[in-house]
Amino acid sequence: MKKKIRKIAAVFLILAVLAGYSGKEAEAAFNTDIVGRVAITSFGEMIDVLEFPPVLDEAEKLWILTSPDGEASFWWRSEANPGRRMDAQICFEAESFVKAGLDSDKLPEEMKGMLDAGRLMMGKQLSLEPLVYDGEITPQSSFEQIVKLDRDSIAYHAPMDHYGVAVAEGWAFEWAKDMNTNDKDIVFVLDPKVFLDAGVDADNVEGWIFTKLPMMDDRGRRFEVDKFVKFFDLK
Repeated sequence: MKKKIRKIAAVFLILAVLAGYSGKEAEAAFNTDIVGRVAITSFGEMIDVLEFPPVLDEAEKLWILTSPDGEASFWWRSEANPGRRMDAQICFEAESFVKAGLDSDKLPEEMKGMLDAGRLMMGKQLSLEPLVYDGEITPQSSFEQIVKLDRDSIAYHAPMDHYGVAVAEGWAFEWAKDMNTNDKDIVFVLDPKVFLDAGVDADNVEGWIFTKLPMMDDRGRRFEVDKFVKFFDLK
């Protein structure tokens, strides 16, 4: 029953935004979305315990959250920028994948934008709707804009008790709902297919774990998928 309520709430929120509702109507839709609201609060709690908080790239209008090891980062917009191809993305060092056999010529073009700087990335452009802030622009309030305007990017990963934002199909940045009971407080999740197709030896990528992650479908049935993951315990 709870799953049905969450799905109905998510659909209602998306339809409200797309229909151009404003004021009390849009606010009412947002307030019924339990997953979206808890994603925002837990995202803020995660930011509060980071040793190095997100920094704002004012020129690109992006927040950048860097992993404790400095090898990966999650970027998300602070303001809408129609000229930018990616508003939410994961960026990470290419060296470990190159050493494991990566043939960069076999990568999809959208991953190569930062290859000259020794990094790889994957992301997507979100809604081009203008961002409307009630107060100060902060990492958490910018994330809230994603929830309001691109709700389908946000999900709850029940088997790991994580919330996450998808930056592409099979790619996500996730964080624990409760960091006091979870030893994987932030997780960078990569779809391994593009790397395997480009010659990477999955078991020899330093700094990343090639593993099967537990997932759950809409009917509550569990299954596993192959992923590259990098996770950190912040508390």
